[in-house]
Amino acid sequence: MVRAFARFCVLFLLLASALSGQQVSATKAGQLPQSKDTCSIGGLVVKASTGEPIKKAGVYLQATDDPRSGYSAHTDATGHFAIDRIEPGRYRLQVEHTGYLSQSYGETSSANSGAVLTLGPGREMKDLLFRLSSWAVISGRITDENGEPLPNVSVDAVRHSVNEGKQALQAQRSAETNDLGEFRLYGLAKGRYLVRAQVRERWNRIPTPLNTDDASNDTGYAPVYYPGTPDETRAATIEVATGQEVPAIDFTLIPIRTFRVRGRVFDATLGQPAKDCFLMLMHRDANLSGFFSSQQGQANCQKGIFEFTNVPPGAYYVIANTFGAGKQRSARAPLEIENTDVNDVSITIVRGTDLTGRIRVEGREAVDFSEVHVWLRDPEMYFNGVQGAVVKSDGILTIEDVPEGNYQIEVGGIPPGYSPDFYTKDALVNGESVLDKGLAIAAGSSRGALEIVVSSARSCGWKRY
Repeated sequence: MVRAFARFCVLFLLLASALSGQQVSATKAGQLPQSKDTCSIGGLVVKASTGEPIKKAGVYLQATDDPRSGYSAHTDATGHFAIDRIEPGRYRLQVEHTGYLSQSYGETSSANSGAVLTLGPGREMKDLLFRLSSWAVISGRITDENGEPLPNVSVDAVRHSVNEGKQALQAQRSAETNDLGEFRLYGLAKGRYLVRAQVRERWNRIPTPLNTDDASNDTGYAPVYYPGTPDETRAATIEVATGQEVPAIDFTLIPIRTFRVRGRVFDATLGQPAKDCFLMLMHRDANLSGFFSSQQGQANCQKGIFEFTNVPPGAYYVIANTFGAGKQRSARAPLEIENTDVNDVSITIVRGTDLTGRIRVEGREAVDFSEVHVWLRDPEMYFNGVQGAVVKSDGILTIEDVPEGNYQIEVGGIPPGYSPDFYTKDALVNGESVLDKGLAIAAGSSRGALEIVVSSARSCGWKRY
């Protein structure tokens, strides 16, 4: 949810900065003239604590069916805003101002992303009220084992959340320490947080021959939770109230021995070592995935040989991607690092599995699926585990070259002319439901046709897993 809000805010900050004036429109047809068929909204933005008006708050109206279309305005000195000449449609409305938590129309809590605002021809809404709460802040300082400040350390405010039925830690805000080792995590809602930190060093280096026997004496810093433990269960919980600043969250990073990971990538589709491959090292613990950025655990191979350095102990996946003949393929290998270097990782790139299938609407025959999208997502592959399907207007779909993994099925979009109350009811392979347990794909295997059943029996939008 937080990431979705971040994308929403960035989109409209760019929109607002690119267009001038108190009120803007980026619809395909351009700004509409004032008429009885256009719509208008207006309202007031105040401080939740005192009721005082907030001036220069940004008000952003985004069309749900086209992210490029929208309107924006800013509140005046009395906290009021107005947007006129709005094309009828379905929108999401959000208000934001530095120092306050952003708020969406229809939002009832931090776990609620808000409601869709439906504007019919000629509709006027002039009494909207937004009460913005001041954001909370956690600040502190990170030092090394000698008490020296550590700059460029990544610090996250995290808390437990339930995603797809599983509880995991999710970063709410992130920051980096400055040259004095200081950090400031702002924009927080009230709640209970853990604070964690890690030095994000790059792990890649020029591969060396695999038969070298040089011992690794590299050292690095273990990921640490406040007040100074690598164990999440022993971390101290920090509770913040609305608008509160919690200072002096100071702790020390723990030096540890790190290790090298070496191996080979063989491209079985070409019958030779991979010439052009890109590798990623990803932590297999979802609670630790935030410690490792997409730039941190990367390496390239030379004549099929790769190497990572400064890798902390833990459980990982080594993921290899090749790009030969304009086709991307991938494979992965599990990896456990305890107290020694790993020099024998072997990854083989094979052709993936081709899937075919169809989408059907329960109880209906002829439906245009040209605007519906289907994805397979491997939740263990945080960065490159998504496979998109080609969906024809008659609902026939194909997904080529799917690598091994256990995929969750996601469906988005609405058939033209239909109300938005569709949801994914089931997904079947050979009569067996795979919607909840996932679609398992083994390397070099084949699967039966995939049948996705959607229904409009309830009004909750597309159901996603």
